[in-house]
Amino acid sequence: MVAVELPVWTAQERECFFAAIARHRRAAWQVSAIAGVGIAILAFVVATLTSPLFYALLGLLLDLVNLIVPMPDLLGAVLQTLDSISENIESQPISSWLYLAFVAALPGLVAVFLVLMTLKRIVREAEASGAQELALRSPNQSVLAEQRLANVVAEMAIAANIKVPKVAIIESAGVNAAVYGPDDESVTVLVSTGLLDRLNRAQMQAVAGHLIGLIANGDVVQGMRVAQTLSLFGFVARLSDGIVDPPAWTRLWQTLREALKPGASSADARLILDLTNPFGHAQTSRSSGSHNSGKLTWRERLRMPLYGPIVIGGFFGGLVSSVFLEPLLALVWRRRKYLADAIAVQLTRDPQALGDAIRYIGDGSDFPAWCSHMLVARSSGRGGLLSGSALPMYPAYDKRLKALARMGATVTLAAPRATPVWQQLLIVLVGALVVCLLSVAIYLLVVISIALSGLFTMLPAIILHAILR
Repeated sequence: MVAVELPVWTAQERECFFAAIARHRRAAWQVSAIAGVGIAILAFVVATLTSPLFYALLGLLLDLVNLIVPMPDLLGAVLQTLDSISENIESQPISSWLYLAFVAALPGLVAVFLVLMTLKRIVREAEASGAQELALRSPNQSVLAEQRLANVVAEMAIAANIKVPKVAIIESAGVNAAVYGPDDESVTVLVSTGLLDRLNRAQMQAVAGHLIGLIANGDVVQGMRVAQTLSLFGFVARLSDGIVDPPAWTRLWQTLREALKPGASSADARLILDLTNPFGHAQTSRSSGSHNSGKLTWRERLRMPLYGPIVIGGFFGGLVSSVFLEPLLALVWRRRKYLADAIAVQLTRDPQALGDAIRYIGDGSDFPAWCSHMLVARSSGRGGLLSGSALPMYPAYDKRLKALARMGATVTLAAPRATPVWQQLLIVLVGALVVCLLSVAIYLLVVISIALSGLFTMLPAIILHAILR
């Protein structure tokens, strides 16, 4: 393929790094707002779908305690609320519908909040565990390249007006670098010896500027939040799979039990990587002869109340997260990478150095999966945050160089391949068809979940409630 050198932009044509930063930040926040609304809606729907189980369990528990000590009639109050609204359904004001939606989702929202708080701790411990497994060391001041690294990181941090982060060296031939930490105030810059051997001072300063840009832009905290969000829906999806596949539940429970123990461990990282890609490592271990008789076992009968709120609801959450949230969050992350590049140019005033550094790094070398989203260039290894997304979370190599060329860098790229018009139209039509089919599938999942919850969860609970009360 013939290489193409991009034209050198004149001083009047170049994009100022301030304008580039503002443009990328605006685009990132626009997509982030859409993702935030989507996450809130999805969390609310999942909470609503799982709430019948919590209402049934809590209501029956209160009924049992009521046999000894007088307790409120929770299920009776819920049924009375539903009756009063259904009797005058056409004349109900919006406030009544909002109240009903809040009541319907309340126990599920409480459960979602508790799971999120637990996952927040596990995500932090997973990152700490991953760092402990690496042979990290401080820069050797007697080695010029390592001393230079510490110096340029400090220079870029001072220029960005942030706290100077710690610097750690990874003994690896891989060519890449990353940042990690529990928050923006306690971060560490990770650089491989392979990267130190390849880049000169200006290029290393540009890489340091990109990493400092990630920290200054709050990407460390944002990455933790993305991991928590994806882990939440991944947990519900894994839980639903475990109900219909007992060995899968055993595996999940063993990992979860280890991850819940105080302190960082490998189980924390293993759990988070599994949850952030719930359909990426699906294992089917159901017994081939379990349904030969065509009759339900007593264990399957006991699990039937969980099918609507947990199994279908969990599959719904995992599906929407995989086909909607992950690509949307990947789009956000790509914008934040462009933003970090623009911040690096602002700090160094040298777009050419960053362009040369990215050209040397290329698509990046293999780095641990737990920091795959905080690298200078995407890792060649598998796994990591947003690894199951249909869209890559890193901008394409050529597009990053084009963005730097707009700010004054001179870069040479491979000649682009033109896509025929008929292929473009075919892609649009297939995409529209997939969106329509997914919309219908999601609607049917919600309807099926509500129907199963009413039949197998609430109906038995109402019968038991009538007997106990």
